[in-house]
This record gives sequence, C-alpha cells and structure tokens, in this order.
Amino acid sequence: MKYFTRLAVAATIIMLPVFASADTSADLAAQAQALLNQVAALQAQLAAQGGVTTGTSSGSTPVTSGINCPLIGRVLKLGSSGDDVARLQKFLATDPSVYPEGQATGYYGTLTEAAVKRWQVKYNIVASGSAVSTGYGVTGPRTAAAISLQCSTASGGGASSGPVGGFIQVSPVSGNAPLTVSVKATVNTTGSCTGGSYALSWGDGTVAQSLTVPTGSCGQVLQNYSHQYIYGGVYMVTLSAGTHQTSATVVVSGPSAPNAGGTSIVPLAVSVTSPINGASVQRGDKITISWNTTGTVPANSSIALDLYTASGQKAVANDMIAITSQMSGSMQWTIPGTAPAGTACTAVYPGGLCGATLANGSYVIRAAVAQSTNGTSSGNVLASGNSGTITLTGTAPTPASNYKYGPLTVTPNVSGNPLSTSASFDIPTSCTGYDLSWGDGTSDIIQANSTSCAAGAVSRSFTHQYAGNGSYTIYARRGADLSQGDSVSLVISN
Repeated sequence: MKYFTRLAVAATIIMLPVFASADTSADLAAQAQALLNQVAALQAQLAAQGGVTTGTSSGSTPVTSGINCPLIGRVLKLGSSGDDVARLQKFLATDPSVYPEGQATGYYGTLTEAAVKRWQVKYNIVASGSAVSTGYGVTGPRTAAAISLQCSTASGGGASSGPVGGFIQVSPVSGNAPLTVSVKATVNTTGSCTGGSYALSWGDGTVAQSLTVPTGSCGQVLQNYSHQYIYGGVYMVTLSAGTHQTSATVVVSGPSAPNAGGTSIVPLAVSVTSPINGASVQRGDKITISWNTTGTVPANSSIALDLYTASGQKAVANDMIAITSQMSGSMQWTIPGTAPAGTACTAVYPGGLCGATLANGSYVIRAAVAQSTNGTSSGNVLASGNSGTITLTGTAPTPASNYKYGPLTVTPNVSGNPLSTSASFDIPTSCTGYDLSWGDGTSDIIQANSTSCAAGAVSRSFTHQYAGNGSYTIYARRGADLSQGDSVSLVISN
C-alpha cells in the first residue's frame, strides 16, 4: 500500500476522545460503536457536500479501491478473536511494512498487536504507552475510526504520494455554548519541500484560517488555534489542501443561531456541479463550469474560480480562471495551451490562465467564496468546493471560431500629423475576413473570409489621413460572418 498522504486519515482519528475511564468493557464497546456511527454520519455529510465518498461503519458496504475495510464494531485487543479480527489482519497485511507476516488467523496475538502499533505510529495516532494507558496496540475507537476513514477516502482517487499531508487535534469535542475549542494543526507530515497551502475552517460560516508551508521548508509545521462557538449545533472543523481534507465533529449544546426570521442560519457552502467527475479534456476544448452557493454570504464577497491538480496544488501561480460576483452561475472556459511566440495570449486563448502550459494529468476546478475589494479577491476564503476530477490528455484541434479577438486599437497623430490615424486589430488566421471603416465616407478596407489558412493569430495595421477636423467613429468587423464588431470614437483637431 502506498504511503497514505490524504489528509482524511490521520486527522479524524484525533478528533475522537479516548474513553480510558469507562467503567466496564461493555461501556467502552458501546462508546466505540457510537463513535463509529458518528464517523459514518460524518462521511455521509462530506459525501453530500462533494467531499469524500461515503465510508464504512458496522453493517454498511464499503466503497474501496483495492483496500479491505475490516468493518470493526467493537474494541479489539490482545486475546480477541473472531471474523472482525481476521478482517483487521487482512487490512493490515495490505502494507507489508506494517504487517509483514500477513497472517489472517482470526486471533489477535502478539504479531497483530505489533502490527497495530506500527499502523498507529505511521498515522500519528499514538506512539507510546500501553494498551491500558494510551490504547497503544489496541484497535479502539480512534484507530477503528481512522481505518474506516482511510478505506472510504481511498475510493476518492486512491492513496496518493502527493506532497500534502496533515492532521488535527481538537479539544474539547463537545460542551455547552458558548464553547471554546483548541485546535492543534500539524501540516506537511509528508516532509515535502515543494510547499503547500492549507485551510482550517470552523464549519460555522466564520472566516477560515490559512496555513502556508513555504517552498524549501521540508519539516512539519505546527500551528495552534482557538475558536469559540456561540450557538448550539453540530460543526465540522476541517483541514483541507486541494482535494484532500480531514474533519473533526464538534457538538455544542444550546440554542441554535437565529437569523432575522427566527430560523437557524444555514452554513455557507459552495459546490461545483460541472465538469463532472471522470471527464476527459484536451487543450483547446471548451468546458462549462457551473457553481452553486448556499447559506449566508457576507457582503463584498466574490467567487474565485481556479484550477488545481488532483494532488491539491495550484496549477498556475498568481493566476486564476475568473473572479465573479455571481454566487451561483456558469461560464465557458477554454482549456489553455502555450501561446505562439510573440503572440498575445488574449488574442488566441479565451478565459483565464491564457497561454499557461499545463501538463497532462488530473485536475479539479475549485470555486471559493472570498471577501473582495473592488472586485479583486483578498484571499480571505470563507468556503470552497471542488468539481469532479477531469483528465487532461492532449491538444485538440482549435478552430478559428474558438479564438478570442483582441481589441481594436486606434493611435492618432501618427508621425506628428494631427490628421493621420492608425488602426490595429488581430485576427485568428491570415485568411480571416474583416471590414475596416474609417467613419468619414471613404472606402472600407475589406478582406474576404477564407478557410485555406492554418490557425495562428496575426495582426493587421492600417493608416488613414482625414480630410479635416471632426468627430469620427472607426469600425472593425472581423470573422467569417463579420460578427466580431468593435468601434472607437475619436476627435480630429488640426
């Protein structure tokens, strides 16, 4: 089994408290079952929001990607026996570094206990102590929940060797409102030196915390946070990086948050409904991006649409697909390629990331609700959601009809002559039709459209001398049907 770097594994585990003070083994087993049921409910909630695939709990059918989910419904420890022990042993055996013996005997002996200890250490659950003091070597509530989360999350794309990894510790996980919780977030657990961006959201619509690991920083980064929940409810504290995420549930007792109508506030959330998972695209293809936002949207917010790799890294630094004030909507975007040398990318590649060089591979489109000033995202992300995974496989033939025309540019006073004016524009091929009118009754400059030329943007520039002073409007119509119309007005004063 590959080293599991998806965030969901190590973290949700730690959100679950250790019930070492349970009076009887029956109490402990009941608490373990309750926690596993809570994990299943959380997985279903994440799946409904476009997160991880619904996972396993006792009595449910696991969705896996080559991993045997053991479906543990009780505390397993040295001396336990049964089919669930055998299933646990088969699960551990998928990683030879954890359980090299690989024996599925159905008896929880010293070999199985040692394998569980290795698994707990590998995924940052517990690394010392004893079965009684810390649960070291025991498949208790935390370890069972971690295994369940790993199995379910693996179906969302398989265990990844990508550069992101992390987990959270949340305390307390329940209490009366107002409840202050402490969160210890550990990121870059994979020891990556390529950097990464993480977001810690509280699940109550408040502003998320941003954690950034700079390029060249190869060690783990630890950050401590605190947050107060004012109202009662069930909240998910989520650490995410790209498509990877892990969540802890906090249950707060007390009155729900009221709004003006006296009903509960719906948490802010955004989802990307297209492109759908599994779509295959090529450079030059036009795809439809659709997004939808629910909940209470703060003033001065915008939607930032961006492209991320499936491993959670921003595809193009310092650029994005689009920013819009529409909280729900759709747009067409052309998958970019490399702009020809000496050609303005806006003349050839419509949409954001124009001219970007994208490697073949898997990507997701992320929509993020962010606070903005004058239409520019401030990076203060309030909520985000991803599209399904799309696969970029190559370059599609790009017809001239897909090109975005650049603007008509007019330059007066050519060579110091106040009556002389130049007009410049681009066309997607040298054979594309155009009609340039100077607006003074003189003959238009016309080129008939032809399809005999290969695609490749070219510029056209013409100079005209007006007979005298006046106000004129220059028109440039371009395209096979001259449907691309642009105009510029100017005043000639000699």
